[in-house]
Amino acid sequence: MKLHTLIAGVFLAVCGGQAAAQQVDANYYQTLSTEFRGGDMRLDVFNGGPKNNMTHLAPAQDVSGQYWRFTPAGRGYWRLSTMFRGANMCLDVINGGPRNNQVHLAPCGNYSGQFWAFRPQGQAYQLTTDFRGGGMCLDIFNGGPDNNQPELRSCGNYSGQLWYINPTWKPVN
Repeated sequence: MKLHTLIAGVFLAVCGGQAAAQQVDANYYQTLSTEFRGGDMRLDVFNGGPKNNMTHLAPAQDVSGQYWRFTPAGRGYWRLSTMFRGANMCLDVINGGPRNNQVHLAPCGNYSGQFWAFRPQGQAYQLTTDFRGGGMCLDIFNGGPDNNQPELRSCGNYSGQLWYINPTWKPVN
């Protein structure tokens, strides 16, 4: 059995094994979008300025900040990193301060805010972390100075919490 087939099968099993759940091939980068903003808006990374390494939804384009690598982290969790910042910068949750529960790229480490779980919701997923637990889902700000930026909020039936994993043909090196 090829490694990518095994990893995709493990991802499906970890996510609950629903037939509708999309498989992920960890040998290729993925893009992430929400039901709320649609597939033309993808999770991306700010490059420079006061929001450097913070994440946001941006118009879909062929840029390295929109290509996400999924790496198994054990116990059913995954680390997320981008082609842009590389495998040593992981999606993490800010703990405290004015950006509490927002997400950014930070140096990878053994931090529970970098361990992401994917809960299937039909063709989409709710994303949670080991840090905040299964009651806090990744959602999107609607309006204001943080418009289109993700943060963890109480899980509910909200389109901003329904994330789609979209395969690409860009190989992880």
